[in-house]
Amino acid sequence: MTAVDATAIKEAEEAINTNGFVTEKELPDLHDINYARELSDKLIKSRENQSEKGYIYTEPFDFVGGKISNIVWNMDRIKTRKDAEAALAKDLNWSVVQPQLSSADKATF
Repeated sequence: MTAVDATAIKEAEEAINTNGFVTEKELPDLHDINYARELSDKLIKSRENQSEKGYIYTEPFDFVGGKISNIVWNMDRIKTRKDAEAALAKDLNWSVVQPQLSSADKATF
C-alpha cells in the first residue's frame, strides 16, 4: 500500500471542497480500502487543524460486474450512504447493483 502523503491530502481536499467527495478517479490508490481509511483519518485531522467544516467518511461500494471502489466524502454535503454510492457510480460511470428478490422473498404469509 502507498502511504498517504501531503500531495494526496491536498488533492483530496480540493476534490471534497469542489464535489463533496473524492474517488479513485482523482487518487488511483483509493481502490485500496486501507489507503482510503488512512486518507479519511488524515483528512479529519487536517480539517480539525484548519477549522474546516464537515464530517469526513469513507466506505467501499459494490457495483455491477463485481467492481468495488471506495469513496471519501463530506457528510455535510452528501447526506446519505445511498447518495454517496450514487455519486461514486456517476463519477466512475458504473452501475449500482439492484437487489433481486427471490420468489420466496416476494411471498406474503
